[in-house]
Amino acid sequence: MQTIRDIRHNNEGVVIPSSYAANGWSSVLSHEMNVLFQALCYVVTKHETKAEMEKALDDFNALKGTFATPTPEQFKSEEDFKGYVNSLNRFKAFLGRSNYEYPANREEAIELFSKWGLLIDKGDVWDVPVYPFPDAADLFKLTDAESLALAHIKLEALVHPVFSRLVMMLHEQEENTFHLSKGELKSMLNTNDEMLTEVLIKLTPYLEEAVENILEIPEDEKMTFTVVWERVYEDFLGEQFSQNVQ
Repeated sequence: MQTIRDIRHNNEGVVIPSSYAANGWSSVLSHEMNVLFQALCYVVTKHETKAEMEKALDDFNALKGTFATPTPEQFKSEEDFKGYVNSLNRFKAFLGRSNYEYPANREEAIELFSKWGLLIDKGDVWDVPVYPFPDAADLFKLTDAESLALAHIKLEALVHPVFSRLVMMLHEQEENTFHLSKGELKSMLNTNDEMLTEVLIKLTPYLEEAVENILEIPEDEKMTFTVVWERVYEDFLGEQFSQNVQ
């Protein structure tokens, strides 16, 4: 197993396992539990003992008031308060369906993280797994719709980095129209047929016109397609570089 403490010195920032989102946890857990997990990743990356980690958690402003019963005074409007309570009740019901009680405080939330394998308690120190990482779908009772949604999240987590690489490689050519075969695209992306299919499907909304019968085109046949970069800038580059332009 690889953990945050194994790799933290190789990273300048805070290590947050990408599988936390890819394996569905950020979708099935509440906002305050997601914030706590990110805070745990921070203290595990930065501190040496559990005592230091616990003190650092105490100092996190974002964790103050978490897991307490919400009151209308904490929100800008009655509508915001009711929306938050309804959302929180949905998360509580989700956990209850799998015989877990929603945590009443931070300590209970940390116990759940340990039980689910998201946090490793080594006695005098905490650690967080990076690989392998638990899958939410294996630990909770899911409806068919929830199972489908989590499967989509996992697929998107796999496809998006490859799609991002393709977009960057095409953008670097400073062209709109391209003439490439599937074989050439696979070589460019160092990927296989299945992943290329998913990437081409994801690319289609950003094309001036969809490539007809794109999935049946032979591997060595050139495909001609024109990228509408304005759509890419809005949906993709804006998301990636938004922190640099705010």
